Amino acid sequence: MTRAAHTPGPWQDNEAGLIYGQVSGDDDEAPFVADCCNKPGSGEYTTQEKANARLIAAAPLLLEILRTKARDKEICTCHTRSWYGNRHDTQCPISIASDAIAEATRA
Repeated sequence: MTRAAHTPGPWQDNEAGLIYGQVSGDDDEAPFVADCCNKPGSGEYTTQEKANARLIAAAPLLLEILRTKARDKEICTCHTRSWYGNRHDTQCPISIASDAIAEATRA
């Protein structure tokens, strides 16, 4: 597996719309990931901005869950795989998870 280009998880929302990665090694400061405020520096975070921050902070965990599910052959719903050259059809959960992983990790 290739090394992730994004800041390694877990990510944390500081309840003010700011998202930080985890402190690692000798670093004394958590890496900044994102600011979900429409008016940075204002200190005013709406309910929607805080919800966006929580969703973004969950991204590394969600990506790992997708990777696990994409390898789980039990969730395959393809009844006609042989028609697709042993590939999953576009509605199969494995195909959907794989497409989402590709979108989230593309360069």
